[in-house]
Amino acid sequence: MALVGRPKLGQNHWVLDRVLPLDYAVPEPYFAHAPEGVWQNFCSLLSRDVYSEGDSQSLYDYVMSRRAEMTSDFLAMLGLWLADELKHYEALRRTYHSLSGVSFADMDRSFSARVHDFEPLQFALQDEFTLLVTLMFDEIGSVYSYRRDLAEYYRHFGPNIQKIGHHLVKDEGMHFNNAAELLLSHHRHRLGEVEVFLEQISQLEGRLKTYYKTFFLDHAQEQYRFPRHFNQVIIRVILARLGLGQPPASKELKELWQWVPEGYSLVPIFSAATRHAAAVS
Repeated sequence: MALVGRPKLGQNHWVLDRVLPLDYAVPEPYFAHAPEGVWQNFCSLLSRDVYSEGDSQSLYDYVMSRRAEMTSDFLAMLGLWLADELKHYEALRRTYHSLSGVSFADMDRSFSARVHDFEPLQFALQDEFTLLVTLMFDEIGSVYSYRRDLAEYYRHFGPNIQKIGHHLVKDEGMHFNNAAELLLSHHRHRLGEVEVFLEQISQLEGRLKTYYKTFFLDHAQEQYRFPRHFNQVIIRVILARLGLGQPPASKELKELWQWVPEGYSLVPIFSAATRHAAAVS
């Protein structure tokens, strides 16, 4: 049997304190000059994103409880991934605090009250293979989600906040690539299962309608912010990365983060009451 090469794992190295110190305050002119509705929408978005990044710890703990089933390369990748995601959690806490004034203590209380329910996601958590494919699905979705957020929100509040957005996009792209490397190194014999599994994950996300605070499939809480074919396009991105198909055209990729619902100039952050109507319109 031919030897399989070791996966090439990468990490985007950056120091949070140099980008956004703990006591950072957004200069007042940025609030005054931001387009109408941007500040309010950004705060609403951050009130979710802060905590879903922190949920990475619960997913890590869940997987580590089954570490005997995992390869050493997967566990090494997971350690890098967790370090990045917890940095994102702290970065978004600082961003949220600097924009909204919500205290770190209040955020801590909100986070400690969260209940993480892995039962609805068991299909995605079967083994190392399904975890990696789900991670690719989740992380490439985050790449385009954060690209939208960067264009709509982060760029309006100064270079420090904007740089946080850029690092989020780059980190999630690295996580996507690391998962691909592991699949190609350790699970090449199962690549024929990837496309069907991705379709099933996409369907699961659609059925969930909500987010169970497990880090995975957190986009279920904001599907209305993206065009209906979002998942189909990112599935093609994943298949192309694994050598299983052709990549989408650049125009299709741009639409993932530039699309807005008809009648809007900015994708609104809907309330729970209006979210369903937006999703089916």
